[in-house]
Amino acid sequence: MARLGYIEFYYSTKHKPVDKYKCDNANVLNLLKSVGSHGVETAAIDLGDVADPFKQYHKASSGPASEYRPIFGEVRGSDYKEYFGKTIPALCCYTKKGDRAPVEVFPRSDKKLGREYLIEEFLENYVAELEGRIEATK
Repeated sequence: MARLGYIEFYYSTKHKPVDKYKCDNANVLNLLKSVGSHGVETAAIDLGDVADPFKQYHKASSGPASEYRPIFGEVRGSDYKEYFGKTIPALCCYTKKGDRAPVEVFPRSDKKLGREYLIEEFLENYVAELEGRIEATK
């Protein structure tokens, strides 16, 4: 059974993701279809024309427990309006649709991995988990 019930992907069709947090938006959209085929509801939200994504940014940057918070609070010298869901796509994972805040957000710094845990890597692992190819992790 899926441990997540709803996943939102924030991206932009008008901005290229920065290399540091590499993300192939087209591949992510395909991976979301795979996740959806296993009963997890997904949404892809294009923020390309959204002037101020503060509501989405705030729940992603302050909602999850500290070990599952994304890199967004670590981005220095930039305005969140320019990078959240635009030059840095974001994946917000919820236990169920309608929850106030996500339980996990990607990309994020991962202490166990000792590096950034990127969106595509998480989704590939999650699809494998849903298909029973790898053991579920929390």
